Order: sequence, then structure tokens, then C-alpha cells
Amino acid sequence: MSRAKGRGSKLDRSSLRNLYTRIFKHKKALLGGIIALIGVDGLQLLIPQVFRKLIDGLAQGTADSPFVWRMGISVVIIALGMAVCRFFWRIFIVGASRRLEKDLRAEFYSHLQKLPAQYYDKTKVGDIMAHATNDINAVRMAAGMATIASFDALFMSVASIIMLLLIDWKLTLVTMIPLPVIALLVTRFGRVLHDRFESVQKAFSGLTEKTQESLSGIRVIKAYGDEESERKLLAEKADRCVHENIRLTRIWGFMQPLVMGLAMISSSILLMAGGRSVIGGSISLGQFVAFSSYLAMLTWPMMAIGWVVNLLQRGAASMGRLEKIMNTAPAIMDGSCTDEPEPSIEVMGLSYTYPETDVEVLKDISFSIPASSTLGIVGRTGSGKTTLVELLMRLYDPPPGTVFIGGVDVRERELDAVRGLFGYVPQETFLFALSIAENISFGRGNLPVETVRHLAELAEIASEIESFKEGFETMVGERGVTLSGGQKQRIAIARALAVSPSILVLDDSLSAIDTETESAILEKLKVEIEGLTSILIAHRISTIQHADLILVLDDGKLVEKGTHTDLLEKDGYYAELYRMQQLEEEVVKRCEGGDC
Repeated sequence: MSRAKGRGSKLDRSSLRNLYTRIFKHKKALLGGIIALIGVDGLQLLIPQVFRKLIDGLAQGTADSPFVWRMGISVVIIALGMAVCRFFWRIFIVGASRRLEKDLRAEFYSHLQKLPAQYYDKTKVGDIMAHATNDINAVRMAAGMATIASFDALFMSVASIIMLLLIDWKLTLVTMIPLPVIALLVTRFGRVLHDRFESVQKAFSGLTEKTQESLSGIRVIKAYGDEESERKLLAEKADRCVHENIRLTRIWGFMQPLVMGLAMISSSILLMAGGRSVIGGSISLGQFVAFSSYLAMLTWPMMAIGWVVNLLQRGAASMGRLEKIMNTAPAIMDGSCTDEPEPSIEVMGLSYTYPETDVEVLKDISFSIPASSTLGIVGRTGSGKTTLVELLMRLYDPPPGTVFIGGVDVRERELDAVRGLFGYVPQETFLFALSIAENISFGRGNLPVETVRHLAELAEIASEIESFKEGFETMVGERGVTLSGGQKQRIAIARALAVSPSILVLDDSLSAIDTETESAILEKLKVEIEGLTSILIAHRISTIQHADLILVLDDGKLVEKGTHTDLLEKDGYYAELYRMQQLEEEVVKRCEGGDC
């Protein structure tokens, strides 16, 4: 048990060090804020002295009207000075924490972009969203308000104690009796706060993930009439989140009144012991009032200790969670070859198993295609077709010496050089909640209208887009929900063409398009884009029958390869699939002609 606590404490200190390393990057703003804060606290320490002089003057009968006016004006001037200094420390410190938040968000997002696809295969979107919102916000609060409050509490504690000692050191020692108890309680409660905040963050991640999943699948939920079941599941996640927050609040809600109660004990001691000192004449009435004011100033540091510990524990816990992701090294790294590759592909003895699984997805695949040729890939669902092209693009890393582009192992090439060759249209078409023109221009900035229209014409979608009321400025809704499947696929094809790819990959991206439109798109691509290497993954033979090389995959194995004519002559799986599809087309034509 003690070892576990030691490890948790070590991690906490490491996270705090990282947190303060980031804060000190803004040391100029931090220094400016601290100077302004010292100005506020220094001026605040003068106010009890003003009241001491005024009260002693009134009690001794030496005060006159001009003296009272001078004391009043002094308080106003001090208050104005405090207001100015308080404005500047907020500008400096809060501004620095906001800049830190911006830098951390940019660093976090940039790192997420570097992580491979396999990371997102096993990490929930809701968990990442919780890191990007709650955790970064907790770090900002720790960097801003917790930092300034901790310095303020330290400075005011030391300064107030010095002023108390100067008035009456014996009375100071008596009224300080509860303080060690407060420090002990805060230290003990801090560990519990850290653990419970971790639980709060995990519960929030679960709630975020379920909410995101439900909203993304809202059409499916409505289609199945499953709203009540989803509502119950979300309510369970929300109840869990509430439960963990209440557990955290119980500790925080118990600690803060306890600290305040102990601070009130100090005030009670002052009333009894200080009152006797005034009666005994060891201190004046004005000194008693000043002593009371300085002791009251110590109440804020006592409260701040608990608040600061809470914020720092939250910030450290969140920093630790963020570090866990940002310390995850990208599994796919740049190679040393910086040459611009030609779009020829060679695969030699490629076998692949997804990380952390024991299922071999591809088994001893070998083929080659020269630049400017077309490769067709066909096979049953789950035969490894998509995995193969993802390995070509290094979305996943193939084993060394198995995949070559331009005659060089892809692992030896720079990632940008490899992926820059490809224009990829995946099976699941994803459109952003932007206009059609912005979706087509994605990755290229704002392309001219003429260019966007030309790309849409290549994808056989221009006339349909122009029939919309807003034309190319039509907003497609989240994930393109306002468009049909075929329209989304063709817009995605236009988007892939916008990057001027050397290798175009259509991963079953013509499945929602009729055969005539499909043929028109493929013919236009051949004519318009000279030297284009194409990789067509399909279930329909009509999509790939004109390819220079066709691969037939089954259960991860390359069972057949050759041209359309060669494969028909072999009379194997490909020929059987071709005959079945021909028969299906004949049946459809007969039914359309009323001869079913």
C-alpha cells in the first residue's frame, strides 16, 4: 500500500513540475503580475495602520477634523492604488494562463495529428474530448488563479505575521495555535482530493463518449425507435458523473468550513486575550483594531490554502492525463529518404497482423504495378482489401522490406512524401459541416470557383450541385446528412482530386453510384489526369474489369491475380463472381422490362 502511495505522489510531483515549467515560459508576464500583486498586498497592509492612528487619536482626544479628513483621503488613495495594481496583476497572470492554455491546446492537437490510426482504434473519442476540454481548463486554472493565489497567500501570511509580531509577539503566538492544525488537515485532504478528481474526470469522459456516440448515431436510434434505451444509458453515465462530483464536493465542502472554523478560533482567542491586553494597557485600542485586521488578513491565506491545493491537485491530475497522451511516441516515423517518389508500387511477401491482436489480416501478398497504371482489388468483406491500401499509405506501418514506392521501402521515406502521393476516398465517406465548395477544397485552401466546378464535373456531380438553391455554397450538415450516399461519394472523389494526387485510391467509393455514372467518372479520370496511378477497391466487377492488374483476395490471401481476361480464363473465384453479377444484372433488366 505504501509503495502505491509513493508512486502516486511521485507522479503528482512530476506533473506539478511539468505544469510549472510551462508557467515559467511566461516569466515576464508572471514577474509583472507578481510585482503588481505585491503592490496590492503592500497597500492593503497600510490600511490597518491608518485606522490605528485614527482610533488612537479619537480615543486620546488628539484628533481634529483635518486629521480625520486626511485619514479618510488616505484610505481612498490606497484603495485606488490597490484597484490599479489589481487590474494589472489580473491582466498579466490571467493573460499568461490563457496563453498557456492556447499553447497547450495547440501542442495537444498537433500531437494528436501525429499519432497513428491504430491509436484511435483503441481510444474513445469522448475520452480525448474530455482531455481537450476539462483537463486543459483545469491546467489553466492551476497555472493562473492557483499560482497567483499561492503567492498571494504566502506573501500575506508572512507580512501579516510580521505586522502582528511588531504589535504584540505574545498575543501573536497565542492566536497562531490553530494554524499548524490547518496545515496538517490541508495536506491530508489534498491526497484525497487528487484521487477523487481523477474519478470525476473518468466519469466525465464516459459521459462525453456516450453523448458523442448517441448524437452521431441519432438517425439509427430513431430508425429503431430506441430512444428510451439510449436515454437510460445516458442517464446512467450522467448519474455516475453526478455521484463522483458529489464525492469530490463532500471532501471540498467539509475541508473549507473546517479551515474557516479553525480561523474563527483564532479570532475568539484574540477577543479574549487581546481584550484583556487593552484593559491592562499593554496595547492601545488602535493597536487592538489593527491586530484584528491583520489577523483577519490571515483568514484569506487559510482559505486560499484549501482552494489552491484543490486547484493544484486538479491541475496536476489533468496534467498527468495530458502527459500520458503527449508522451505517447508516434508509432510511425519519418524515414531518411527525402527524394520525391514516382507512383510505382511493389509489394513483396507482405504479411500483417494488427498491433495487440493475434489475427493475421494479410498473408504473403506480392505484386507490382508501374506508374500510370490501374490496380483493381476485389474480394469478400473482411478479406484485407482496405488494410492493404492503408499499409501502402503508411496509415499503418508495414513490416520492413515488404512495401516499396518508387523502388524504395516506404518505411525509409518521409511520411509527407508518401502520403502526398495519394488522394484517398475511404469506404465510409466523411464530409465536414461546411459548404460543398469548402468540402471539395479541403486541404487546398479556398480554390477558385472554376476549379471547384471542374473537379465536380470530373466526379459527375456538378449539375446536381447547381440544381441546389445555394449551389456550391450549400451547407451539407454534419457528416453530410443532407446528401444522398451517391452524392457524398462523388463529392469525396472531387475532394481527393483537388490535391492533384499521383495515386488515386477509391476504396469501394462507387458503390452508391449507378454503373453508367461510374463508367463516366472512370473514363473522365483517364482522359483528364495524365499519368495517374489508380487503385480501385470494389465488389462490382464492372468497376475494375479494365484495370491493368486485378488482385483477388480471400481471407487475407492473394488467391488470384491478372487482367480481367486472364482471370476469366482461369475460371476461379473471380470468374464465378463475374458470372453471378452478370446473372444479377440480367434479372434486374428483365424486371425493369416487366418480365419477372
